[in-house]
Amino acid sequence: MSKYDSIFGADVIDAHTFIGNWAFRRLRRNDAAGLIAMMDQFGISRSCVASADSILYRDAHEGNKKLYDETRAHPDRFLLYATLNPAYAGWQRDLKECVDLGFKALRLYPIYHGYTLESAECLSIIDAATEAGLPVSFQCRVEDLRQRHWMDVLDNLDPEQVLGIAEQRPEATFILLESILSWPRDSDHWKRMHALPFYVECSRMTSVLGKDIETMVGALGPERVLLGTGFPFKTPSPAFLKLQCLDVDELNKRSIAGGNAQKLFVR
Repeated sequence: MSKYDSIFGADVIDAHTFIGNWAFRRLRRNDAAGLIAMMDQFGISRSCVASADSILYRDAHEGNKKLYDETRAHPDRFLLYATLNPAYAGWQRDLKECVDLGFKALRLYPIYHGYTLESAECLSIIDAATEAGLPVSFQCRVEDLRQRHWMDVLDNLDPEQVLGIAEQRPEATFILLESILSWPRDSDHWKRMHALPFYVECSRMTSVLGKDIETMVGALGPERVLLGTGFPFKTPSPAFLKLQCLDVDELNKRSIAGGNAQKLFVR
């Protein structure tokens, strides 16, 4: 039994993990066995996992295939993100294959894959994912700007841009990863986001110094917040410590730790 089980319950779901390699530095425990070992250590029952390879592969779908092969022996532990590039030919076929294989959500990287959120191809793949019943996730960054290799991208994805696209596609479900949302509690941004099926993973936000997570939970609602570790790009401990320190009741902590992801991904 993990030391976190009694705090967060038995069904903890990590909404933000990876399997695969990164061109700019070595990732450790970055295969299925390494991820399961981390999950067991922290009492995580399931992880929502994306391909790290797909971020930089010319054909992102090759990473999805590799991810599926790596995890297929453990369907009870993994929920898969399909990483696709709508600017790459054949994404419609690749999306269908991912749906048929049981992938649970779509992952998009506009900055890494060379298109804008407002582009026709981006809107088309959001529409196709929505029709297929998949939430659409955007990752605002992969690594901290201060630690990036000189050949890595220089920009982060702006959460306000994602919110703007979500308002253009209100029927779609959006997930924001690796974001900092430091808007004040009464900001109109929260009201706009609350009006949509919009979820936020909190691994990059603070629960003590700036109390960003606490502000988000109060403004957006605890039912829209997801626990994520960012493993193996990041160590998982801070995500759990943030949730432990969060000034909300235990029922809401358990929702954030797994209940919300259960409703979102386990269908």
